[in-house]
Amino acid sequence: MTRTRRLGIAAAALIGLLAVACSGGDKAERGTGNDADYLRAVCIGIDRVSDALVSASSANEIAAAIEEFANTMRAINPPPDLTEYNRQFVAYLDAALKDPTSVVTTAPPLPPDGPRRRLAQLEPSIAECREPTFFSRGLE
Repeated sequence: MTRTRRLGIAAAALIGLLAVACSGGDKAERGTGNDADYLRAVCIGIDRVSDALVSASSANEIAAAIEEFANTMRAINPPPDLTEYNRQFVAYLDAALKDPTSVVTTAPPLPPDGPRRRLAQLEPSIAECREPTFFSRGLE
């Protein structure tokens, strides 16, 4: 086999791998996750940040909890109708890294009303949601 032919086959294989990787990324961006897993991640992250706000001895310790939360939410596969909200929520957490105590004074974004109500109804049934008020706060 000639060098040119081997390079052509390698290039074709690389293009194929990139196409598969990109198509998998598109699927994740659209969201295929479920509400219960999403809520679990949100509630665990909120608890860890809340605990850090109460017990941390420095802003860096609070920032570490926020960064862990942001990384978890960045990696999670949200339900389809929460994909854009999840991006906004991660941006909120990332912005809070500059001033970790801002999570106390700056309200987080909320999802659209329909998905928000759906999550609020599910919160009490998720064991990790000790205080099921994140999505239900302010709803009538």
